[in-house]
Amino acid sequence: NMCTTWGYYHFKTFDGDFFQLNSSCNHVLAIQCKDSYENFNIQMRRRLVNNIPTISKIIMMLEGSEVELSNNSVLVNGKIISVEANLGIKAIWNLDDSLDIEIDEKYRTQTCGLCGNFDGISNEFLNDGKIIVIFQEVINGPTEYCEETDINPVPSCGDKVSLHYFSFSTLDPFVDCQNILDVESFSKACMVDTCNSTDNTTFVLCKTLSEFSRQCIHAGGKPQEWRNDTFCYKKCPYNMVFLECSSSCPDSCSTPQASQTCDSHCHDGCSCPAGMVFDDIGNSGCIAVSQCPCLHNNEIYKPGESYSHHCGSCVCESGQWSCTETNCPGICSVKGGAHVNTFDGKVYTFHGDCSYVLAKVILTASPSPHTHNSSILNRMHKNIIITPSDLRVFKPSSFYILVSTTVGIQLMIQLSPIMQLFISADRSLTGTTSGLCGNFNDIMSDDFRVTSGLVEGTAAAFANAWKTRASCPDIISHFGDPCNNNILTEKYADFWCSKLTDPEGVFAPCHAVVSPSTYKDNCMYDTCNCEKSEDCMCAAVSSYVYACSAAGVHISGWRKTICETFSTSCAAETVYNYNMTSCGRTCRSLGQTDYSCQVNFTTVDGCGCSEGTYMNEEGQCVARESCPCYAEGIIVPPGQTISKDGSSPQCEYPMVYFDCSTAQPGATGTECQKSCSTADMACVSTAQLLHAQVFCPCVHNGQVYQPGETLTVDCNTCSCSGRKFTCTNETCDAVCGIYGDGHYVTFDDKRFDFSGQCEYTLLQDFCGTYNGNGSFRIITENVPCGTTGTTCSKTIKIFLGVNTKSFSCALQVQKMGIYIVVTIKPGLVLMWDQKTSLFITISPQFQGQVCGLCGNYDGNSKNDFTTRSQEIVADVLQFGNSWKVSSSCPSAELISDPCASNRYRAAWSQKQCSIITSVTFQSCHSKVDPGPYFDSCVRDSCACDTGGDCECLCTAVAAYAKACNEAGTCIAWRTPKFCPIFCDYYNSPGECEWHYKPCGANCMKTCRNPSGNCSSLITNLEGCYPQCPPNQPYFDEDTMKCVSGDQCGCYDDQGNHYNIGEKVPSENCYTWYVSHKIHHSIHFSTQYIMMHVEFNMWSFDVSI
Repeated sequence: NMCTTWGYYHFKTFDGDFFQLNSSCNHVLAIQCKDSYENFNIQMRRRLVNNIPTISKIIMMLEGSEVELSNNSVLVNGKIISVEANLGIKAIWNLDDSLDIEIDEKYRTQTCGLCGNFDGISNEFLNDGKIIVIFQEVINGPTEYCEETDINPVPSCGDKVSLHYFSFSTLDPFVDCQNILDVESFSKACMVDTCNSTDNTTFVLCKTLSEFSRQCIHAGGKPQEWRNDTFCYKKCPYNMVFLECSSSCPDSCSTPQASQTCDSHCHDGCSCPAGMVFDDIGNSGCIAVSQCPCLHNNEIYKPGESYSHHCGSCVCESGQWSCTETNCPGICSVKGGAHVNTFDGKVYTFHGDCSYVLAKVILTASPSPHTHNSSILNRMHKNIIITPSDLRVFKPSSFYILVSTTVGIQLMIQLSPIMQLFISADRSLTGTTSGLCGNFNDIMSDDFRVTSGLVEGTAAAFANAWKTRASCPDIISHFGDPCNNNILTEKYADFWCSKLTDPEGVFAPCHAVVSPSTYKDNCMYDTCNCEKSEDCMCAAVSSYVYACSAAGVHISGWRKTICETFSTSCAAETVYNYNMTSCGRTCRSLGQTDYSCQVNFTTVDGCGCSEGTYMNEEGQCVARESCPCYAEGIIVPPGQTISKDGSSPQCEYPMVYFDCSTAQPGATGTECQKSCSTADMACVSTAQLLHAQVFCPCVHNGQVYQPGETLTVDCNTCSCSGRKFTCTNETCDAVCGIYGDGHYVTFDDKRFDFSGQCEYTLLQDFCGTYNGNGSFRIITENVPCGTTGTTCSKTIKIFLGVNTKSFSCALQVQKMGIYIVVTIKPGLVLMWDQKTSLFITISPQFQGQVCGLCGNYDGNSKNDFTTRSQEIVADVLQFGNSWKVSSSCPSAELISDPCASNRYRAAWSQKQCSIITSVTFQSCHSKVDPGPYFDSCVRDSCACDTGGDCECLCTAVAAYAKACNEAGTCIAWRTPKFCPIFCDYYNSPGECEWHYKPCGANCMKTCRNPSGNCSSLITNLEGCYPQCPPNQPYFDEDTMKCVSGDQCGCYDDQGNHYNIGEKVPSENCYTWYVSHKIHHSIHFSTQYIMMHVEFNMWSFDVSI
């Protein structure tokens, strides 16, 4: 299926015709002319350079998109360009004289142009050896001029003839090509060139010899190296060598295994010697893998060199980073009054009007274990174990208060411009916390676990479980973007908040360490939602500065760009500093221990006293002699005296002072104090409360369960008893989802968006520094979904071992609803809707053994952004680009919000996507947070602006419906007017077998799967399903009909179907036929063939 042109105007059509056309005109090589729509049109023009013909321009129209190639417009590191389209077309240009065009078999008899009509019949352009009907393929511009001249072979070539025949017939390197190519036609072409050559005969000969070698390789031959220093020599850059069969996917330091996932045949070109890879990082040529450098923040590190960060260090080894982490604290934050980031990195938003348990620490002492609670609320509880001697409280600047404890908890409370809170927990507290900050166990997916023992599905249900007052009403989830309510405020917010993500801005040095995307979103939300927009905007910006400082990146000078008001409005005699400290700058520090000098904390900005002045109790910076004195909590102004008698605090009669520090166990303090209005109220003891809890119901996702009731959560069964659930402890499967315009959810529940237009490794088990022992790879190819830069997954490739395998080569392939389901291997299932949604389900046996865009499946979402070089990064672009299959493919870049440039589409998208937050899905809202799905839906519907907008919309809504189904809520959301699926298409006239099922059906008996047993990893999937009658109980996925067992036929190990009585191709001495029905599986094996039979067995005749 290849057409080629090369050398001195030579052409070979799809059907094998050879001809020569001396022309500088713009010719149509191949065009789809026999169909109702023109999918492709490939044109080419030649010109003379130093009296040698070369290809000057190639124009390709591919489904309306124009690709123009020329030497002046293309920059490549090498000598070949390959353009491959999903249409089934591939063009390969050597940047000189040769252009090869490969097309799919589906275009047979549909083409026109110099490449022929692809009908399998030769001599369509020749009549008595002369070219006919050629000029109709010329397409010149209105001002272009070209010439066509005849080339007549020279009758006698003298000694040149022997040279030409020697080259093709007797050279040993081409022995493998003699029986697979038209040697005679190539010989004639070579003779014409040689005989007409007036200059360098050898140079002319090399053109056709090179093409002969290329086509030999394409036909499956293996020509040997035939070039040498004096004959057809090709000079290569660096220390590369020229090979006749060079890999189309060369290994490099950044992609050392690219050749193992290459599904394109090799070509002639410069390549690294065996055992070496190309250094595409340091550009030093071909080197051993052990000598590959590493890249960090665009700086090159040689093997053995290292860098350090605030939580560890990394060493470069063979192009991979080997990193060691120290015991970094966990950080929980409450920003903008509504945005919570847990210790394990889960981000959520809720608006509550109550007091909540933010962080609760359960400590166990030895040798007699007992439990204490440490609660951080809007007030201190009576059971808090932190005593005044364990606390260190001071203000490092006017903007912040620091509370440090001896139990490993540190609070940084921001006061200006609005209150925000940052909690740091020591690593020794791992797994001991609970509350709104999560359980700090390095597993983000279970951060919504509440006291009942289950993980809540939404932020609202989770927050309601941590209220401290029963009288507070439960919060209700609110959906929508507050910026939609005020266009002016939205513009204001976008102008200032976008400075956080500006790659050239003041915050750019921190982007590689702390991703600014979430902070920008919070900034937009808070600025639009707050009454004082500037205060909330500046608080959001300062929270990013604090996060950067905590990660070891200190940003100075940022208030000159944004929020300058707060740095120029310090109180009199105080100064502003980006690294303010109170150490040695308070009046208390002159006569007491200055704890602010003993505590390590994150650098903060704010107003304070300059060096040499001291802050008094009124917040004024004064000279040393103006400071008061401090004696046991008493402040003595300068010049005054006091006397100390050691008496206890006095209370007004008849009240007495109760000292908790000297109280006996079980004693009650002021919490049980009586008054006239509460004289009849009993003080409820803990024992009485626990007794009553036995009869309390359990609550999960807003639903009440009485004691003894059970429910299923994932793969476990839970029973309610005494307010809490007791569950089985099975480890469940995990799912990685990719849907719409580049939306990803990893196995460890990390969400991100990535739009790249290359092939990427979704999942593989070739991981770690020594990653040669894997067994599978899953590759996705992304293509543009619109003009805004967004991309969708359109092609899926599965590689088993080091050889490519199609879907039919997998263990099992099924059509379930709108999905193709592929059981790749035990414990690994892929589900694809054949559009833009892909879900990979994996069993626990793969935990910590996989890598790629789906993450590493170790439970810790914080390290999901691990690059191919084993470095944990914060930037999604750096992470995504590292998993490109080919290092030569352009890296993805940051794209703008598609709705921002299409306001009219934004309104339409929000209206259509509102079905997700509407009453249609109301029963699911308490189980699966619709917020992220709604945002993705709006973004996708805005982005798909070149057709297929409804497909993008429907895919996004279907993703939420699928999540609801897996959470136990079936939603019938499709209608004849909204994202319809017409199952009646499959029904024959008068039949009613096919019906749409929104939440799928049980595993069906099919011809490919007659047992009806499906992998437990396969969930119920929506789509069209037949109701097969008892006399035709099996579903034939090829014909989409219900059939009886004897109508199923057989399938070989490649998934090919054969009817009963049909002859089966074989490569050995046996001839196979499909025979009679049997009710068990038979496997016949010879040296060359193995057939897997489900219903029918293979019969065979032996021929010799």
